[in-house]
Amino acid sequence: MGYEKEGKGNSSLIEDGSKETSELQTELIENNHKLHHIFNHSRDGMTLSTQKGTLIEVNQACCEIFELDKETIKTKIIGYHVAPEGREAFRKMRRELQEKGYVVEKLPIILMNGKRKVVELSITLQAYRDLNLSIIRDVTLETDLLNKMLENQEKLTSVFECALDGIILWNEDRSIVDANHAACELFNLSREEIKLYNLFDFLEGTNVSIGKSFQKQLEERGEIRGDIQFTMAGGNKKHLEFTSKKSIYGNLYMTIYRDITETKKMIVELKESEERFRRLFEGAQDGMAILNEEGIFVNLNRACCRMFDLDYNSVIHSHYSELENKCEIMWDHSSEYGRSGEGKRINPISNQTQVFNFTLSYHIYPGHHLVIIRDVTEMKNAEENLRRTETSHVLGDLAAGVAHEIRNPLSTIKGFLQLLAGNDSVNQELLKVVGSEMEQVEEIVNEFLLLSKREFSSFESVNMNTLLKEVIERLSTKAVDGGIDIIEVYGDVDIYCECIRSHIKQVLTNIIENGIESMSIGGALRVTLTDKGSGVMIEVEDNGDGIPLHLIDRLGEPYYQTSEKGTGLGLMVSYKVIKEHGGHIDVSSKQGIGTTFQITLPSHVEQNKN
Repeated sequence: MGYEKEGKGNSSLIEDGSKETSELQTELIENNHKLHHIFNHSRDGMTLSTQKGTLIEVNQACCEIFELDKETIKTKIIGYHVAPEGREAFRKMRRELQEKGYVVEKLPIILMNGKRKVVELSITLQAYRDLNLSIIRDVTLETDLLNKMLENQEKLTSVFECALDGIILWNEDRSIVDANHAACELFNLSREEIKLYNLFDFLEGTNVSIGKSFQKQLEERGEIRGDIQFTMAGGNKKHLEFTSKKSIYGNLYMTIYRDITETKKMIVELKESEERFRRLFEGAQDGMAILNEEGIFVNLNRACCRMFDLDYNSVIHSHYSELENKCEIMWDHSSEYGRSGEGKRINPISNQTQVFNFTLSYHIYPGHHLVIIRDVTEMKNAEENLRRTETSHVLGDLAAGVAHEIRNPLSTIKGFLQLLAGNDSVNQELLKVVGSEMEQVEEIVNEFLLLSKREFSSFESVNMNTLLKEVIERLSTKAVDGGIDIIEVYGDVDIYCECIRSHIKQVLTNIIENGIESMSIGGALRVTLTDKGSGVMIEVEDNGDGIPLHLIDRLGEPYYQTSEKGTGLGLMVSYKVIKEHGGHIDVSSKQGIGTTFQITLPSHVEQNKN
């Protein structure tokens, strides 16, 4: 509606929720926008008031009628400005309102500045929740002019033509004799066309019998007020409020019409919105509560009471702090529309910690806030269990990999040592095998040392030309056995880089060895060393099977490998080492053509080198 946002104050009121909650908030916001437009753009004064007459909200048109600002007028009650001669009529209206649900009357009023006016006041009982909707129309000019119409035909004509409300003159047969401009616009007809119609031509279905009933009352009372749905020329329907008088000039009747279609629609939407809100509120699985601006619970749903082991009757009309004291809430920053937070409490029955999400939406209707509470204890516990399980799995897999990879080489060593036992002369070939297996064990242990950071190493200036030659010489036998030529492309000048020599040697060994293993039918492996000024770039290009594009991003994950050999730790170690050196690894690959690993290292490391 047209209320103004009030400051958040120092209240620590309560705030996302389920799909049901999201639908509720969306519906409330959409209805609020429509009703806000109707309320604030109506030409008639509109107010929302309590059953005691206390004003909750007024629109701008109302302020203009009473010539007061909004804050001043809201300090008054309904009927405050009624003149003494109209107070009995106003008291009668209040009595009939409880019986009929809707009353309308013209009343004289005296403004605070002494000015007198006549207003037409209509009140609808409990149009929105327990609030009454009053519609006030300044009919001072209309009343004065209508009284003078009998005295002065010229004035009558002026009023008739210039009135903002539609005026129709009709005879005993209900045939339209004349209509003013506003009436013609209302009924979508020209002045000549409307004179061809009978009033009942605009009524359909049950509205015809309602119209006949109104006419009978008019004959009996001489005047009547009411509202009914009319079908205009062209088929569109409008709900019109009307005032009819008998024999105002000769045998003519006069009816003044006012379009209240939007007002009727607003009242219906308010009632429907209230009912939908009530059903969603009570049926929601999340806890929901409504607080007034003093922090007092106006309503709570069953889920909220169940979450906090509350008795509805004992907590209703109490302050929210009684609930907050049992739940430690951490709030985030509040916004114009609300705030959210997370709270914990110890369940007094199970002695277990419960975790809740709170969402607070300000002013879901004037002066009231909506709190939505969700129990996320199970979700938080599940997240923690998952984290622990994943950690356990990683450690288990790591241990299994170490045991598996070390056990095999050691078994081989043990077997050959048994063969050597008792021999007078040592078989050199067997010793070579033992040495090779020992190197493999050493490589695996080195990889785990790098991962666990258990090895203390320092940076030094390393000749990258020499380092690459050492790695290639070590792997040359494996390359020759696989029918692979290693092509080295270096510059004429040695290139130096500050790094941990053993770590970078391990990285180059891993990547070059992977390239050799990827070429199952032989080929060429190209190793290029380039000085980039601020850094060193090493490219290892093979023409092996290649790596699918969707798998490249997974390189460097624990135990992920593209071949059946190895543990997958090699690339993981390589990515980690290069990152710790301030460099990066880029990979490009095409299936069936080959893969290129591009390693970039900074020449100097501006940090603690140990």
